Amino acid sequence: MQTTPSRRIDRKKEETRNKIISVAVDLFNRTGLEAVTMEQIAEVADIAKGTLYNYYPSKDAIINAYLQNSFQDRNDDRLEKLRSLPDTRSRLTAVLSFLIDGVQRQKEIFEAFMVFRMKKVISFDPVEPKERTGLSYLIHEIIQLGQHNRELRTDLPDTLIEGLFEYALIAAIKPFYLQPETYDKNKAIEHSVDVFLHGTQV
Repeated sequence: MQTTPSRRIDRKKEETRNKIISVAVDLFNRTGLEAVTMEQIAEVADIAKGTLYNYYPSKDAIINAYLQNSFQDRNDDRLEKLRSLPDTRSRLTAVLSFLIDGVQRQKEIFEAFMVFRMKKVISFDPVEPKERTGLSYLIHEIIQLGQHNRELRTDLPDTLIEGLFEYALIAAIKPFYLQPETYDKNKAIEHSVDVFLHGTQV
């Protein structure tokens, strides 16, 4: 089948996006997020600075795209695992566990990602479909399964429950950044899941 001009353009754009992400993440890992500039990324990627800004307006946007891709690459496997688990608590625990593993591997990148995500959560602008991460789809699946099994309320908007999960994630991760030497991953997850499911009632 002959490739149309529009398909070639789309493929070229996708290649450029992937190249930018690859170059940027390599620079972040080698020299630190703060030390890297958008100008450096453009130079190493061998593209014009204006072109870079057309694809990604900031380093945060590049990190968001990188982690979006990372989530989506393994989403099918994760969805299958979530569906095999017996209840909402175990599903939430599994998602928080793999997220925190990622945080511990790439502390600086995940911190920037979480700040970027929290800005989206607290803003009054709706999240566009293209901005939804693979994580969003995992949480949506957990909500749907939990509501189907009557473990989660059905009278609340899904967006509210998803937002509460984002705050639960922050609560589980924050102690790692504040006191990494005493951080207990399992306890942090257990506390966050308890509060998400049951609030703070005695």
